[in-house]
Amino acid sequence: MKEDRPIRRFARGVLAASVCAASLNSSALAQPPPPPNFAPDSTIGWYIYGRQFMPPTTGPGPVTQHPDHPYVTNDEFRATGRQPTFQLADLDTPILQSWAREIIRKRNELVLAGKPANQPHDRCWPVGVPAFLLRPMTQAMYFIQTPKEVVMILSSKQEIRRVYLDVPHSMDVKPSWYGESVGHYEGDTLVVDTIGIDERTWVDGFGTPHTKELHVVERFRLIEGGTVIEATVHVEDRGAFTTPWTGVQRFRQYELAVRQLSTQGTAALASAEEGPLQELICADNTSTFFEDPDAPPIPQATTPDF
Repeated sequence: MKEDRPIRRFARGVLAASVCAASLNSSALAQPPPPPNFAPDSTIGWYIYGRQFMPPTTGPGPVTQHPDHPYVTNDEFRATGRQPTFQLADLDTPILQSWAREIIRKRNELVLAGKPANQPHDRCWPVGVPAFLLRPMTQAMYFIQTPKEVVMILSSKQEIRRVYLDVPHSMDVKPSWYGESVGHYEGDTLVVDTIGIDERTWVDGFGTPHTKELHVVERFRLIEGGTVIEATVHVEDRGAFTTPWTGVQRFRQYELAVRQLSTQGTAALASAEEGPLQELICADNTSTFFEDPDAPPIPQATTPDF
């Protein structure tokens, strides 16, 4: 019997080790995935391949381009030589309230008549939300992530959005160009909830208006091995739309794409030099390239912000 004791102790030790290992493995499996890292280093920027929201696989989607009038961007013109065109909305979309459809129809008429129909953004006005996600095409969008906030920066005109993490909305939200954005991480996804968006902003490049009731929820996640950000945008506004709708936007790593182009190709796309964020300020130039008497004036600050 005495000779069996070491064997029993050894067996108990093996069993205890197995239980401990199983417990550790179970704990490891229970750990949530780390939040997405949209800024592995200071040189990582993101840009889009199209200035319009893509429709979802199911359910109501955004306003889209008129099927008889394909949209050709200035960026595509530089790369292919095709004549650029304005965005022209398909008015048959069922998501628009009648007054919102009428506003878009009037802009469509300007486009079809060959008259100026430039966006307020062309005159340095902030784009608002969700149109913020339609801008970084030839100039990158950058992220700064801290435990308390996520900052999104459009390098084209130094437009900045701040997303405050793990806090509720303010009791009295005052309208602003980008509204009040609060967010949190759900596993590998950044969820951003925005309200209080200035009614002078457009929802998209078609001139789609909105009311003070506009409520936008964005979900950002990394796909394709971390080389692509997919943003799903859910929009609600009972004053402008007949139903909530969803759009999709995707961003590719700016530097990764630039490195795959020749110097000549980079110039054709009007892309900035590869590297960290650079300061580019729109409103410092008081000149205009658009002969449009109805265009809004370039914004000016008559009083300091500090």
